[in-house]
Amino acid sequence: MTRESSARATTLSLLPAAFVAILALGGGALASYAPPAEGQMAVVFAPWVSEAQGLGIIIAAGGRIVGPSRFANIDVAFATDPGFAARVRAAGAWFTFAAEGLCSPRPPVIRAI
Repeated sequence: MTRESSARATTLSLLPAAFVAILALGGGALASYAPPAEGQMAVVFAPWVSEAQGLGIIIAAGGRIVGPSRFANIDVAFATDPGFAARVRAAGAWFTFAAEGLCSPRPPVIRAI
């Protein structure tokens, strides 16, 4: 066995472990951003859905508006019941996730006078 084939065999033997590590990290990341059944969550719409349309979908699905996010196609909503996420997805949202972190509501702008 040459040095090159030995290195290739070692690399191939590590592929299953790398695959499992990627799945574990991806699953952990998804679990940390899973939306709560009730409470504050981010609702993601297609980029061509206007903010007004998105807010209308959230209200029609029975949610409350918390505020806009840092992204134009993502709104932060408050789910009053566990069925809200399913209703808002059925009405046109792509998905929902926890609002803390990436898509928390924009802080108010305070300007010095």
